[in-house]
Amino acid sequence: MQFCRWRAGMGGVLGGLLLAFAPAAWAQELNDDVQRLISKNRLGETRVGIYMYDSATGSVLSDINATEAFVPASNMKLLTTGAALLVLGPDYVFKTEIARDGDTLIVRGGGDPALADPAVLSRMSPKLTIAELLSRMGGAVVKAGMTQVSQVVVDDRIFDRERVHAVWPTDQLDRGYCAEVAGVNFHANVLSVYPRPSPEGVGRAATYAMEPIAPWIRIDVSARTVGQGQNTAWLRRQGQGNRFELLGDVRTPAQGPVEVTLRDPAEFFGRVLAREIASAGIPVAGSKNADALDDASVRMVGVQERLNSGQTLAVVTTPMTEVMRRCNADSENLYAEALLKMMGHSVTRESGSWNNGTAVVRMLLGEKLSPGAAASTTVVDGSGLARTNMVTPATLGRWLDVIARDERVGKAFLDSLAEPGTGTLQRRFRGTSLNNSLRAKSGRINFVRTLSGYVVHESSGRRVVFVVLCNNVKNDPAALALHEDIVKLADEWLTRRTPTESTKVGG
Repeated sequence: MQFCRWRAGMGGVLGGLLLAFAPAAWAQELNDDVQRLISKNRLGETRVGIYMYDSATGSVLSDINATEAFVPASNMKLLTTGAALLVLGPDYVFKTEIARDGDTLIVRGGGDPALADPAVLSRMSPKLTIAELLSRMGGAVVKAGMTQVSQVVVDDRIFDRERVHAVWPTDQLDRGYCAEVAGVNFHANVLSVYPRPSPEGVGRAATYAMEPIAPWIRIDVSARTVGQGQNTAWLRRQGQGNRFELLGDVRTPAQGPVEVTLRDPAEFFGRVLAREIASAGIPVAGSKNADALDDASVRMVGVQERLNSGQTLAVVTTPMTEVMRRCNADSENLYAEALLKMMGHSVTRESGSWNNGTAVVRMLLGEKLSPGAAASTTVVDGSGLARTNMVTPATLGRWLDVIARDERVGKAFLDSLAEPGTGTLQRRFRGTSLNNSLRAKSGRINFVRTLSGYVVHESSGRRVVFVVLCNNVKNDPAALALHEDIVKLADEWLTRRTPTESTKVGG
């Protein structure tokens, strides 16, 4: 078991860490500067926790409330992705398999959050559309010589079927950042709708295009065509199933999608695949009409059901590096939750769940840092959407240092983080010139703004780890300004303390 392997080396790891963090008692030379920045930004009632650490000397440069617990928002992903790299490895590959057992088609999920994610498909070379991906899947069934498909069976049991966390905000569950988490994910588990004005003119009901194409999905249109103003169309989900309402005003054809989360995404993918197969000329459940398939064409596997492995027809894969990038740089919550559940499955060999996934994260915090670090950290989900996650700035900062130092996973972890002008930092640090490289993760939920990561001297590799956690935020611009001021302070300090034969200007 991997538990045993990690514990076997625990003494050496902890011993080294105790030595590495012994300088925490040294004078924290940047504390006064940090306090001035906090005062300058007039944060009011905002609670601020800051931790800055020099990886070269092991000295703590600043400690402001660093042993108090804070809500981390999406900085929680730093714990999740670091742990996932340690458990799964940087070379891990997510797989979704399509197999046949006689005239039954089996979709065997591997928990891949990237299957048919438009953002991932657009980064492929050459780019791939959802229609093209589905065509390749259907083509594999045709190539296998199948003349009929009695049923599509979807096996999603690599994860449990608790797809929505109990503490997520119930009034936001139809928003993309609250997408369900399944053993078979598809199209980021959202439906994309492109509203269009009615060809009949102002005052008429808007029209729309849908992606993926799913004729069985019902969308009630309350949105109206207007002749002035901006597009304000939005979607909401009605009831417990996949029935939606399109609301707002539509003046011009939408250039980007309006999204809403899907219920039961694994079953939804099974139906989309069944339609694609029928469109390729292979009857499914006795029907040749791709747009008239009924519920009997697809079923979810029973929890205790035994399936034959069957003959593999196609395997769709996504490398760990892509999943990490979408999780950290782009801050996609679905990806963090899939990584968390995959960790749980990998260690326990049971269906991945929030329970066993969070237990793995806590275990690693205890082994890589200390039992106290694990005890003081509340791990509820993988993405930070839950407001009940809690971590101290010191724990998060020490974790960042340990992960970056790890020869097996450090580079992959740093590469997954956003740089200024990319991902969630696309609009941050504008007009700021940094002498060193910045890799960081931002975080945001209501009243919480966080930023943590590394300022790195490129030629020497020397790093300053920084953690800035702001809770009870009533003034967003002030909190964001503090984030950037702390980064600039770390950048200036690292520039002064490190030879400058090769520094980077940018950001």
